[in-house]
Amino acid sequence: MSGDWSKGRAGSSNMTRRQLLQRFGMIGGSSLVMGAMGALDLMAAPAGPRPVLQRGRADARVIILGAGMSGLVTGLELAKLGYDYQILEARQRVGGLNWSVKRGHEHTELGPSGERQVCQFDEGQYFNAGPWRIPHTHHGLLGYARELGVRMEQFNDANEVLFTNDAQYGVLANRKVRLRELESDLRGNVGELLAKAVNQGALDQQISTEDKQRLIQFLVGAGYLSSPDELYALNPDARGSADKYDLTTLLRSPLASQVRSLIAGTGGTDPVFQPTGGMMELPEAMARAQSDKIRFGSEVQSVTQNDTGIAVRYRDAQTGAVTEVTGDYCVSCLPMSILKKLQVNLSPAMQAAVNDTDHAVQAKIGLQMRRRFWEEDDNIYGGHLVYVGAETGAAPAGGGGNPIPQFSYPSNDYGSKKGVLLGFYGSARLPGLDGRPLAGAPVAARIEHVLHHASPVHPQIRAEYENAYAVWWERVQYSEGAWASNPGDRLAQLSKADGRIYIGSGAASPDPAWMEGAVESAWRTVEAIHKRAQVV
Repeated sequence: MSGDWSKGRAGSSNMTRRQLLQRFGMIGGSSLVMGAMGALDLMAAPAGPRPVLQRGRADARVIILGAGMSGLVTGLELAKLGYDYQILEARQRVGGLNWSVKRGHEHTELGPSGERQVCQFDEGQYFNAGPWRIPHTHHGLLGYARELGVRMEQFNDANEVLFTNDAQYGVLANRKVRLRELESDLRGNVGELLAKAVNQGALDQQISTEDKQRLIQFLVGAGYLSSPDELYALNPDARGSADKYDLTTLLRSPLASQVRSLIAGTGGTDPVFQPTGGMMELPEAMARAQSDKIRFGSEVQSVTQNDTGIAVRYRDAQTGAVTEVTGDYCVSCLPMSILKKLQVNLSPAMQAAVNDTDHAVQAKIGLQMRRRFWEEDDNIYGGHLVYVGAETGAAPAGGGGNPIPQFSYPSNDYGSKKGVLLGFYGSARLPGLDGRPLAGAPVAARIEHVLHHASPVHPQIRAEYENAYAVWWERVQYSEGAWASNPGDRLAQLSKADGRIYIGSGAASPDPAWMEGAVESAWRTVEAIHKRAQVV
């Protein structure tokens, strides 16, 4: 829940309504909260469109560092305004973190081992090693998809997902339990408690009689209650077993926090999308629209600025030749992990903000399977498995320590023969089977870690496994980490010009973990340059 949705409504009860929604939303998740807000007519308005800029005096030349999402969007918008610009990209591809790994793709990990991988997936198979979903509220990305003709399909963020529990905790121990079972009982029990509180007058000071009736009607209509008499009965349509789990059992299990996280995430009933054919379809479409402006294999070495312009030196990754290009402004869309290593004459304040920005140590492993056993055997079509394992000593409250933080099923090509599972998505430094961090283990050991921990839920996985590809982002050249840390107090510094240099990456946005943050940062940067360039 974000934004001041109570603004403009009369009476002091609006704040207490908000408190009420927050309290039962802690357990029931965003779907329960959003439904109740709808019943009480408290839904927030959608975000506004991107800024509209008019062409004017655009004789400035802009050098953009990096052809990730922010760099590509910056180029597209500068082109619309008539600017001369060039994008320098060290890789032989666009997208940055946005990488759909397909057959023939390869990389050599940084570090002492220098292990090289070449993707052996069948043609047409892939997994998104970086961003992998676009919420319906990310209007910028979806707008570019429409503009560039990139087809979208729905991404299943929540579905009939199997859970396994820590062997230490009650009746749920060592059981394959579907999300729908836990969700039904968790919401039903919470709905029953809420309805009893309402009907017993416990909330008379918080909400009106009319609102109480609306809330009860919503709880019944949404299936949280069996009838207005406050009771929750077993929902046979949501069951994989005949058992009804009581609230105490659910709350004491680590699974309770996992259910909450899934329900409260970007998925649930809200639409989430992905480009058909892989997330890279979007940056590749952006690149085709400005192909003559992108110089690949260009490793930036230094950026120098003075009162009259900027000079960027870069090295050709293949030939080793060093070239210098000049311009009026420079927009850095490089990861901060890379920018902080370059020779750039930034101000002390900006340099400090750059140096203080870290990147998440995230990793993903894609596993190609010879058959879609999750569809054929378990009727699972997209969504996520959340694994809470006894071997890791996970605490009852949920928390960290999951051996497989996230394991996901593909939301594409349903019913086809083969598929690629996202076998691992989480911290690159989790302990492996030998107790040492996975980041230091050979790729084969990381894959074995996934197969081992997924087998109790999917015993078919070893027999159906064909090959895999692992991406440890802190070991990927030109990235050296995943998304940037939340800028916090650094945002004000990162968002403004430093002489003729701008930070246009997602690191200079309030939402650095989402591609939409990169888009918004690019918009802000282009707008600032355009206003500045109009000054005669």
